[in-house]
Amino acid sequence: MGKNQRRSATARREPTPTQQQTISGDAPAEIPSHGITAFTPGQPVRPGPGIVAQDGTPRQFTFPSGYNIAQRPRALELTPFETLRQFAALYEGVQLCERVYLDILGRLELRVVPRDSSETPDHAMARRIEDFLARPDGERDLRGWMAAATRDLLEIDALAIYRRRRRDGKLWALELVDGSTIKPLIDDLGRRPQPPAPAYQQFVWGMPAGLYTTDELDYLCETPRTDSVYGVSRVERILYCINQALRKQAFDLARYTDGVVPAGILYPPEDSEWTMDQLVEYERQFNALLAGNNQQRMRVKVAPPGFTFTATHPQEPEMDFDRWLLNITAACFGLTMAELGMTEQVNKSSGETQENVVYRRAVRPLADFFARYLSRVVAEEFDPRYQVTWGGFEEPEDFASQAQALALLVQNGIIDAARAREILGL
Repeated sequence: MGKNQRRSATARREPTPTQQQTISGDAPAEIPSHGITAFTPGQPVRPGPGIVAQDGTPRQFTFPSGYNIAQRPRALELTPFETLRQFAALYEGVQLCERVYLDILGRLELRVVPRDSSETPDHAMARRIEDFLARPDGERDLRGWMAAATRDLLEIDALAIYRRRRRDGKLWALELVDGSTIKPLIDDLGRRPQPPAPAYQQFVWGMPAGLYTTDELDYLCETPRTDSVYGVSRVERILYCINQALRKQAFDLARYTDGVVPAGILYPPEDSEWTMDQLVEYERQFNALLAGNNQQRMRVKVAPPGFTFTATHPQEPEMDFDRWLLNITAACFGLTMAELGMTEQVNKSSGETQENVVYRRAVRPLADFFARYLSRVVAEEFDPRYQVTWGGFEEPEDFASQAQALALLVQNGIIDAARAREILGL
């Protein structure tokens, strides 16, 4: 038998029992040994009883024992929901970024279209879906509903939507619930329990309240994680930057109020005969004259002969540091400084580039997020043949290239002009 024949026979050799177990997906009884006795990796420690499921399914993450028992939402995370809300409300950089997102929502145009473009659309069903989505919760219009939902996504990354139903079981409204009051529950593998087991619990005034299944409540995160049931919001990503900005603002504000760090130190002459009591009394009288009196601050003050003054901090606030923190915040939200109204370093070419950045990192992800969720609701509650898309925010370069490609297809007779208009949303 030649070498090639021997190699072929070796390659077709039947697997060992251990190899068969590995191929079938079961855990092998032990790591195969090749006769090496020095510095071996050793056999793995056998799993403890009750750590994994009987069929070997792993847990999603190492959750604390008794996680579902009377722990408030996000109690085990480094930053509670309340802190994220407060930081977002206090820092105007976050408020400016949120304002841009809310302005973007006003540009979105709802479109209910068939999933299969070749299928003849049912205009009556499409109109019914559009009428429902015009006021998803029965009160606010779609823009107001999405604005409230976007705020929860950006600040705490916890969007809770309750599916209120009619007596006949049909969907009546998609009601928003404060995501900071909802605690996701887990099963013994660390995953979301399936109906009829409850998957969420609401806490009101710090006390456990209602229990809800995944059929009753939708809990959405922009950035889900495997090591926690909670997402990571934009605010949480830059928590230290926001903290710095708030402290900087408090310091700058204190420059114009009483009880600040002294603007400087007034040194008496070395041969001064003033006692400590006299120095304290003079300091008290001098500061009392200026405290809360802007007119006196603008007048010339005369100190005793020999006194020298040394400033302890600059006269004007450090604006570059404020601008740098605002840059970090805008980048985390996928925006540019120009979108926040800071146009000092923007020209025509850079303005077009920044507009494309906002489209890719802010407009498109936000639109796709809501489109995926609303399409799922439409498929589950109305008609699986339809989906939700958006118009009115297309990037100019994409629209121009798409129109050029469709014009070529129409010219060659591949599609007709009506189909091209439908694709472009005209």
